[in-house]
Amino acid sequence: MQVLMLDPSAFTPPYDHHLCRGLASVGCDLTLYTTRADYHLWDSDMPYDRVEYFYRYTDALYRDCDGPPGRTAVKGLEHIIDMTRFVREAQVRDPDMIHVQWAPVPIIDRWFLRALNRIAPLVFTVHDTTPFHGASTSRIQLLGTDAVYDVADHLIVHTEVSRDELVDRGVSPDNISVIPHGILEYPTETAADSGYIQSGGDDGDKDRTILFFGTIKPYKNVDTLLEAFASLPSETRATTELHVAGNPKMDVEPLRRRAAELDIQSSVRWDLRFVPDAEVPALFDAADLVVFPYDDIDQSGSLLTAVQYETPIVATDIAGFAEVLTDGEHGFLIQPDAPAALGDAMYRVLTDPELAEQMGEKVTELAESIPTWEAIAHTTCEVYEMLSSDLLES
Repeated sequence: MQVLMLDPSAFTPPYDHHLCRGLASVGCDLTLYTTRADYHLWDSDMPYDRVEYFYRYTDALYRDCDGPPGRTAVKGLEHIIDMTRFVREAQVRDPDMIHVQWAPVPIIDRWFLRALNRIAPLVFTVHDTTPFHGASTSRIQLLGTDAVYDVADHLIVHTEVSRDELVDRGVSPDNISVIPHGILEYPTETAADSGYIQSGGDDGDKDRTILFFGTIKPYKNVDTLLEAFASLPSETRATTELHVAGNPKMDVEPLRRRAAELDIQSSVRWDLRFVPDAEVPALFDAADLVVFPYDDIDQSGSLLTAVQYETPIVATDIAGFAEVLTDGEHGFLIQPDAPAALGDAMYRVLTDPELAEQMGEKVTELAESIPTWEAIAHTTCEVYEMLSSDLLES
């Protein structure tokens, strides 16, 4: 079966790669159409075609610029041009299936997706039932999402809560499949090979690390995490580092100022960058606790990275976390925007080595229970085959 996979803005390169590799392993002839991304260490493990098809002009024009004016407008115009080109490309390729991971500009993309649906059955993965979690780069991205769902022949979500949300919004349950998110396995390299060096706080005496990992956006509530860390007893903070690692997609200066106001700046390690693939395993290996204080998520790639590292997890009791983690077993689930409860959960893990060890072992068992990407690919292919069969019957 020939499948064209589409993620124009490379919103989820690790997910794209793992799914495409899985689909290729079960016999799909697969091409991923995307844009240039910072993920590169999987290049030698790519049994599918990956085409950097989108935003070539924008990337070249703004390659050495940091947040320049006009970039969004230029990229938006090029998006329309590239989607027009892609429709023609699909007509020539005449695939058996088109699988869309993201529609960056739904109000515009729906017209292109409708054209693609005339070429082949169209599957759309709804990673976020709340578009962009309110953290889009442009308000126009928040418009027309439901119209995109109407264009697709079938929708894929990762959790039952996401499915229920779409049904409540009028999508037929027959047109939705729940297919779990698999574990994101990063290339294995040593810390020395990757250039990653473990370090404690400024005074060098930190012997425990709390890790926040992932793109930094408003809905992920790093401010709540700072408040929670400040609520820890002073003797606990004195030997604990809070490592905030990820590429900011928001202004972080208010967070830095808040850390200073809370007098915890010497214990916070701001690692504000895209973390290279090779550094990710060492980053998690150095952590004693991983924390996800989000107030909204359908499913989290960062969570599905963390579960393979035998580290307790404290997260909020919301859809993407609650369907994977069990409170008191893999760590703790707390209510969003509750710094006192978050601080208490972190304190319990940090100060009870036996409990932390038990939770780490349970996290390892959890990782072993999560479907492999080959199993996920088989389930995805069943969706493809169902749509192909329906097309033949019609």
